[in-house]
Amino acid sequence: MEQEKNYTACRRTVFWFFIFSFGLHTGFKAGLKAVSNFLPQNVLIIADMVWEALIILLIIAFPVYVLVARYTINSQSARLRTGVLLISHQYVPFDSVLSVTTVLTPLSFITGFNFVVLNSPGAKSVMSFLTRRQAREISQVINDAIQKREHERGDDS
Repeated sequence: MEQEKNYTACRRTVFWFFIFSFGLHTGFKAGLKAVSNFLPQNVLIIADMVWEALIILLIIAFPVYVLVARYTINSQSARLRTGVLLISHQYVPFDSVLSVTTVLTPLSFITGFNFVVLNSPGAKSVMSFLTRRQAREISQVINDAIQKREHERGDDS
């Protein structure tokens, strides 16, 4: 029986997302106040209401996405479970993966903004908000599977 390893999205990401959202919200409010003399009052009220609704939606939706995200990796395939309102389940056999891209952002050891992208013909599957260790580990497993497949194909010809 082959061993499966389960990964979840990094919970620290939610904290840093809230910090980023607060900064963005403060900047938008300051910008709105700066242009308040040039725009009609009703436009300012509508812009403020839309912005507040968007921020509230993001503050609710993002933590739910992080809580739902689950990735299961074994030597043959990856299963991805993500979503907010609709939960998506993806099954990606490593035989169909052409390459893997690992995105490690600056300060990602603190924030958890790391991603692994599985590139397949006609599709890309993204594993989001991983720790650096998780992203590197997943990439290594997938790269090993791709190299093994390429080595076996080379022996057959």
